[in-house]
Amino acid sequence: MKKMKNLSKVLGIALLIVVVALAFLTYWHPGARTLKTDKVPQNDRRQTVRLVALGDSLTQGVGDQTKTGGYTSRIQKMVHQKDKVKVIMHNYGRAGDRSDQIEKRLVDSPKMQQQVKQAQVITLTVGGNDLLQTLTKNVMINQQSKLDRQLDQAEDTYRGKLESLLNTVRKYNGHASIFIYSIYNPIYVYFANVTQITNAVTDWNKVTTKATRRYQNLYYVDIDRPLSVGQYRSISQQAKLKRAAQESNSGELSVETFQKQILASDVNDELNDYLSPADHFHPNAKGYRLMTQKLYTQMQAHQQWLKK
Repeated sequence: MKKMKNLSKVLGIALLIVVVALAFLTYWHPGARTLKTDKVPQNDRRQTVRLVALGDSLTQGVGDQTKTGGYTSRIQKMVHQKDKVKVIMHNYGRAGDRSDQIEKRLVDSPKMQQQVKQAQVITLTVGGNDLLQTLTKNVMINQQSKLDRQLDQAEDTYRGKLESLLNTVRKYNGHASIFIYSIYNPIYVYFANVTQITNAVTDWNKVTTKATRRYQNLYYVDIDRPLSVGQYRSISQQAKLKRAAQESNSGELSVETFQKQILASDVNDELNDYLSPADHFHPNAKGYRLMTQKLYTQMQAHQQWLKK
């Protein structure tokens, strides 16, 4: 009888632990909490949402052969159609801008500041030109250790510039939901075997993801893999790309190999189905549709911007 009581007690404790664990997973797990609290009831939703897009050429919409404005016009239309709210869009993307230049434009423009202050949503494409500047300066470095040091220093510099930009945005608007895009490797399909660039892109994106943990209502929109690998999604397809790249460049990225493999390509020919054949760098219409869908998914997961 005593053994039965002890067994019942053990089973009772075990059952209690299971119930507590299930309750934790249901009500306190971060993912569940986000879905539970971020969904805005229809009667608590705004009728009009102001969206300000800051950034570089990806925000400007360079490469979109349909001339419809890249992801910004598409997200405006998608939110209007699916969430039944009017979206007032202000696009401040400018091709070639690095992180510090985006910040300077904001600091120098009272009009931009006013639009940022009124926004419920702020989108940001940043970092690509910072990394491109670094790679351009160091493309001729053949010594791996020296290249790694240069990239590490540039990464630290970028971390400071990104933090400064985000602090400035938050100075003008402390509440808006900010959705910041990752960067991607536009030449991956040509240089799949050149790990330095892939690793640099990954490290740059880690800087951004860490920033999302330091700022409230800052969310990461990951487009790195889909835009980098394009339609070559399987392991076997990427292995084939690496073999082809090894035959043509022997694992080295130089001005000569870059010009030979990419710039000399036909204007209508691009190996990556998601990038523009005009410059082999920016997304095409298909790429911008992907960016739009990724952004919309994150906006639906974090709906503070919809609340009245």
